[in-house]
Amino acid sequence: MNKRVLPQIKLSSLILWLIVGLMIFFVFLSVTLRREEEELETPPERAIPVETVHVEAQPARDIIQLPGRVEADIRSRLAVDKGGRVVEILADRGDVVEAGQVLLRIDDRAWKKLLNQAEIELADAERAYHRWHQLAASGMISTGEYDTVRTRLDRARVGVEDAELHVEQCRVISPAAGVINDRFVEVGEFAPEGSAVLEFVVTDPAKLTLHVPERDVASVKVGEAISFVVSVLPGKSFEGVITHVAEAGSAANNSFRVEARVDNPDRHLRPGMIATTRLVRERHDEAIVIPLSAVIPRLGEHFVFLARDDRAIRRLVKIDRILGADVMLADGLEVGDELVLEGHRMLIDGSLIERVQ
Repeated sequence: MNKRVLPQIKLSSLILWLIVGLMIFFVFLSVTLRREEEELETPPERAIPVETVHVEAQPARDIIQLPGRVEADIRSRLAVDKGGRVVEILADRGDVVEAGQVLLRIDDRAWKKLLNQAEIELADAERAYHRWHQLAASGMISTGEYDTVRTRLDRARVGVEDAELHVEQCRVISPAAGVINDRFVEVGEFAPEGSAVLEFVVTDPAKLTLHVPERDVASVKVGEAISFVVSVLPGKSFEGVITHVAEAGSAANNSFRVEARVDNPDRHLRPGMIATTRLVRERHDEAIVIPLSAVIPRLGEHFVFLARDDRAIRRLVKIDRILGADVMLADGLEVGDELVLEGHRMLIDGSLIERVQ
């Protein structure tokens, strides 16, 4: 063999072994780095803190809120029965009056003269009747003559009653205990027959009116309680009793007028005030009710998380109705389930959890 060829063979072998060694080194380095990378990608599982509560059956009320209006129980314009000049006003705006109290008087002098004449005629008829009665008892007059005298007495009595009524109609009388809200005449002014002179209101009790939608009217019953608040009276709540539910709905919006009686001894409620009412639409003795904040909506469905051992379990639920800040469920939970209230937004199905108070 040529002496020049031998060194070349040795050099080639050396380069080959060097390449093999480098390959082995890179393979070892790759495996080592991959192990370190895998160790970095799989940190130890961390428990997520959550607050939980056990589900219980409880009474629930489905309450609807509707606008209402405070009205006077009675609001009427008091008119004069007899036309004439106003001679005396005995109650003015804002006065509290009693039933039967005289509020205003019309000049009644002409009617009192008529009454005096009727009383004179009655007295004369009574004297004549007593004389003829004694004669009739002794048989000295005929029955026809006696009946004529008795008829005169009856007519005289009717005449007095009519005259007394005319005099009485010259006064305006309070129909009930209430308040004079307005006055439309002055002393000395002529008030035509039938003209309104005073506006009279009864505010104790007050009346609450509201219009209930067609879908809810079946749940409103006469005799049931209704509660409400008035924005201009903060911190106060009121309660009334339903006295009327309309048989026919409004043609404009198919709502039904509902009225309630409200005791108002302090007269805090005034006609015209706007109220926010609360009506119980439906009652449930045992229902599954949970906070709305515990429910997670997603793609048209609703989920909650339950705690079982130390893991979170995602559960599909079906909402029956929303009750303010709570929801009543139709399906999905049972009594005794441990519901996650707080921390559920960070959970996925199977997450490790830690219960906190």
